[in-house]
Amino acid sequence: MKTQLYLITTIIIFANFNLFAQNYFHQEVNYNIRVSLNDIKHELSAFETIEYINNSPDNLDFIYFHLWPNAYDNNKTALAKQILEDKYGKLFENEELRGYIDSLDFKVNGKTIKWEYDKKNIDICKLYLNTSVKTGEKIIITTPFHVKLPKGVTSRLGHVGQSYQITQWYPKPAVYDKFGWHQMPYLNQGEFYSEFGSFDISITLPENYIVGATGNLQNQEEINRLNELAEKTAKIDSFNKKDASFPESSEKLKTIRFIQHNVHDFAWFADKRFHVLKGEVKLPGSEQKVTTWAMFPNKNADLWKKSLEYINDAVYFYSEKYGNYPYKHCTAVHSSLSAGGGMEYPNITVIGNSRNARSLEMVIMHEVGHNWFYGILGFNERKFTWQDEGINSFSEARYMKEKYGKDDVFYHLAGIPKNTAEFFDIENLRYKTFQELAYLVSARMNIDQQASISAEKFSNMNYGTINYMKVARIFDYLSTYLGKDKFDKIMHKFYNDWKFKHPYPEDIQNIFETETEDDLSWVFDDLLKTTKKVDYKIIKAKNNKITLKNIGKINSPVLLNGIKNDSIISSQWFSGFSGKKTFDFNSSVDKVVVDAELNMLELYRKNNIYKTKGIFRKFEPLRFKFFGILENSEKTQINFIPAVGWNNYNKFMLGAIFYNSVLPKNKFEYQIMPMYAFGSQNIAGSANFAYTFYPYNNFIQSLKFSVSGKQYAFSENLFENNFQKVKPEVKILFKNKTGRSKVKNIIVLNTIFASNPEYMFVLDAEQFNQYLNFNFSHINNRSFSPYIFEFNSTFSNMFGKASVTANYKVKYTKNKAVDFRLFAGTFLYKEDNLNNVYHFNLSGISGQNDYMYEEVFLGRYEPVNNSFAGSQFVASDGAFVTYSPFGNTDNYLLSLNISSDLPYLPKIIPLKLFFNIAYFSEAEIVPSRFVLDNFAWESGVKLSLFRKNVEVYLPLLMSERLIDINDVMTDTYFERIRFTFNLNNLNPIKILDKNMM
Repeated sequence: MKTQLYLITTIIIFANFNLFAQNYFHQEVNYNIRVSLNDIKHELSAFETIEYINNSPDNLDFIYFHLWPNAYDNNKTALAKQILEDKYGKLFENEELRGYIDSLDFKVNGKTIKWEYDKKNIDICKLYLNTSVKTGEKIIITTPFHVKLPKGVTSRLGHVGQSYQITQWYPKPAVYDKFGWHQMPYLNQGEFYSEFGSFDISITLPENYIVGATGNLQNQEEINRLNELAEKTAKIDSFNKKDASFPESSEKLKTIRFIQHNVHDFAWFADKRFHVLKGEVKLPGSEQKVTTWAMFPNKNADLWKKSLEYINDAVYFYSEKYGNYPYKHCTAVHSSLSAGGGMEYPNITVIGNSRNARSLEMVIMHEVGHNWFYGILGFNERKFTWQDEGINSFSEARYMKEKYGKDDVFYHLAGIPKNTAEFFDIENLRYKTFQELAYLVSARMNIDQQASISAEKFSNMNYGTINYMKVARIFDYLSTYLGKDKFDKIMHKFYNDWKFKHPYPEDIQNIFETETEDDLSWVFDDLLKTTKKVDYKIIKAKNNKITLKNIGKINSPVLLNGIKNDSIISSQWFSGFSGKKTFDFNSSVDKVVVDAELNMLELYRKNNIYKTKGIFRKFEPLRFKFFGILENSEKTQINFIPAVGWNNYNKFMLGAIFYNSVLPKNKFEYQIMPMYAFGSQNIAGSANFAYTFYPYNNFIQSLKFSVSGKQYAFSENLFENNFQKVKPEVKILFKNKTGRSKVKNIIVLNTIFASNPEYMFVLDAEQFNQYLNFNFSHINNRSFSPYIFEFNSTFSNMFGKASVTANYKVKYTKNKAVDFRLFAGTFLYKEDNLNNVYHFNLSGISGQNDYMYEEVFLGRYEPVNNSFAGSQFVASDGAFVTYSPFGNTDNYLLSLNISSDLPYLPKIIPLKLFFNIAYFSEAEIVPSRFVLDNFAWESGVKLSLFRKNVEVYLPLLMSERLIDINDVMTDTYFERIRFTFNLNNLNPIKILDKNMM
């Protein structure tokens, strides 16, 4: 009976194993392409023959093809829409930027077939087979094709002059795997997924072109030429970097042939100006040698003199860590590139311009590394970008650390001088710590996205900070937890099991969990598939016991280090847990630190340190830092910068701004700016304290509570010279459904306690007023036609009023637009004889009308039109430029404001036209000699300076009543000129909030 049971069990096990083994397959696609380059018309003419082998268990009735040059055809393609969404403007209205593929005539086994373009994406087509291709069968697909090459400033395919980047250029079958077809439009943000096979490519072009390509060059004559060029280049001491000219093309043509097996793409780069270097690297534990090539023009040539070292070191490093390079050559070329600093293809990588030698090395080694994580391990990069970019970025940081040791600092890579790095306190910022910092910028603000979503769903910022930086740190976390040797052994097995195949994320997880016999869901389910954060906090350490609290959402392993005399003397991993947990530790150390060497992915590190002696055991030494920007977890840091100011009453002011770190964002933030005013001879300034909650849900992104206050002089002559203001506020930012959404929905509720402007003139008036404000903003920052809708309401014991403001921008070219603003305001209730300072104002807000002291004025109580400071206003309410007491209303006000760029004016001349029109209720009583009406209009020109932070308005035409009043109120035309000066926009903290929220 037992024997029978064992037999049945064995059969079941092997049956399941066979089912699993049969579940994996990949198609084989073998290409033979003959292509000719016309370097006058910038065109390709080609004929393609494809052997398509169906290794799937399914009979196929159709095959999807990628026609990616069509992505450049018009502004309706997925590529154009993505670029437009990213605010780069409409591209393909310019014929020079357009590209496409045509002259297609698909045949299968020599017979004409039906085929059609995808209804949504013209860079995808569908071939209907006359007869199904059955499991194990192969078919021959042929087609001629012609490619018009775009100017190479949009993405990866194109030319700049007669420098050619020929990538994603030929008709290519989409991948068919266990999940079905993976047809996808070409995108700038979002890479590729292609079938493995062989390439036999013959390229015909003028004889004096130098070509770097995927595959092994077959022409001995051309090989000899490259060898001669390499010898010549090696002898050059200096290059003429200013010479970017192209030699005349040879009238004689040549045909060169490349062959490569076990790759899934073919790219080639051609330039008549290339210098060439040739090298060789011997792979670890093998007699196999790889020939390495570098090709580059004069620009950056001085940096490229050492490029062979970078290519060789990268090939050796990746071979040692993951498995030997299986091809005969590896090439890097310097050419024009619009999709990042570098781009990988099998056997060859293209590199853009570099700042310095270290940055060139990093980009080269990163892109060479993609031969493993994209090339040999053929991940679905579009759907799971982290598989190639994240693991490769982890490898990149590891490479830099192993090669440069303590000299692996970020400022070398960024090309920052050492004294500048010291000034900004980043001289010891390691490259991998920079990766963590980049991730924390989005994670701390709750705008990060899970790594497991497809490429096109990421925001611009998160595409890099998550797929590259966060995932790099996740794998550093995992490798440190497992130990580098064990991690490398598993990665070698993964490489050997899956090379020349298409592994998915679950395949990586399976091999790690099988080899470690450990539950690694904290990596593959939590860190990669969610936006949950890791955050451990030390509660107390006493009597050889230490208590930790997990205040994050992931029960991941935690590393405790004991520190004595600034050295780590003990390290111990503990399994993840929720809530609080107490562990044994060595009390002889000076302090206990969670993850002292920064290998975990901690959200907040300032709660990771606990000293065993002293009074303030959770606080690090106090440090004042001039112009501090980055958080320092080892110091209780107070940053400061000088502050200067001026207004007409305080006169010159001098002081400082004290603040906590700017990056990454803290939950608690403060800015305190005390200044001594030499005119009023007292203290002026402002302060702001805020605490932000970041709920882990799909509804609210952030909930911010703040208290701010300010004091400045109101006037030189009044008995009450200073105004004060205190504002408690709640700000709710709602979460968007998608990370790429340009929409923001914000609610702000505040109470303002502010000096009563009437008290400045009348002693028996209330000294302070209280206002309750509610604001809702709906903002859509889409590239074309962005708009903002705002609802505002203010309530006090004197009045209640509400208004809506709508701003709409219509771009008629990439850099030219017409701006529309609509304002509608009404009073809900009011006391009798309400002071006109609280009214809606046709002529915007000047200093004396800013009763809540929200704006910054050079002269808050200067007479309008009679002084420079008095000419400052805020373009709110009616936003008219021409000052007038009529239109100051305690009932209702409607206003339409239009401004437009001038169509043919150069962008460097910041001149615009404006036109304003308004309708309002009964106005202030004015002398009977003026025309009475409830309607006004004006037009003129304005200068927009310093990114619209300063705007100067010159009214030219206006309605009759405005003319009458201005004739009385002004003596010269210059008194009618007014300006806005948006000092509030220059606050660096507010700029960060605005750009990052």
